[in-house]
Amino acid sequence: MDCADDLTAVDIDEAQPGSLHASSSTSSSSSLFPLIEFHLSHALNVNDAVQDPLKRVLRPLDSKDAVLTNDELVGTEHEAGGGEGGVWTAGCIETQDGDDELLIHVRFSELVRIKSILIGTGGGRLSTSPRLCRAWVNRGPSGITFDEASSATPKPAQEWELLESEGGGRGAVEYPVRIARFANCSDIDLYFANTRSEQSRLFYLGFLGESRVLKKEPGDPMTIGAENAASSMVDGAKEEKRGGTTTSAR
Repeated sequence: MDCADDLTAVDIDEAQPGSLHASSSTSSSSSLFPLIEFHLSHALNVNDAVQDPLKRVLRPLDSKDAVLTNDELVGTEHEAGGGEGGVWTAGCIETQDGDDELLIHVRFSELVRIKSILIGTGGGRLSTSPRLCRAWVNRGPSGITFDEASSATPKPAQEWELLESEGGGRGAVEYPVRIARFANCSDIDLYFANTRSEQSRLFYLGFLGESRVLKKEPGDPMTIGAENAASSMVDGAKEEKRGGTTTSAR
């Protein structure tokens, strides 16, 4: 196996001389929330009393540390970017009573590179906080099944033991991912389990990374990749052509 497969964005940042990056979110990563296709995403084993549960946890980055149950929400619904509409600034996903397993399938509108995943479980101290997360990428529209997820067959792209927030806080924790396994992602499936009760609650789920789609703004000059560009002149050399011969001055 290529060792690069196990590297995370944090590993690469820390390997750079003079790097001050503590996490991948401090460099070129940005929130992938605007690229989420809500109508092609779903959550399984969710309490039926909550309408549109994904829109309560898949939220803009500025709400990642909000920890409110669905019963506590008052006037927090707002319009999401991209015309999706109706996401919340807080809320949670609750599983059915007596079953703490939760499966979430998220579809992106374009190919992305995920660098880290933000997961909010309420700080990890609640009895409803899942302590295990497994992730698979590019499983298609149907995603992974509960039997596959619980047995880890097929093998997940990555698995985490979920942590408590730093300093006893209740906000989301950022988990770097293995770069090569999340480099060309159209969809992702996440499995949560292992609470200390018979029900799971998830308060936030977010993704940091970048689009893999090359975008060109109107008026931008055309750029040519190095492999297709003409060879450049060697630094410090000046070529002059006189009388059909070429000389180089060094």
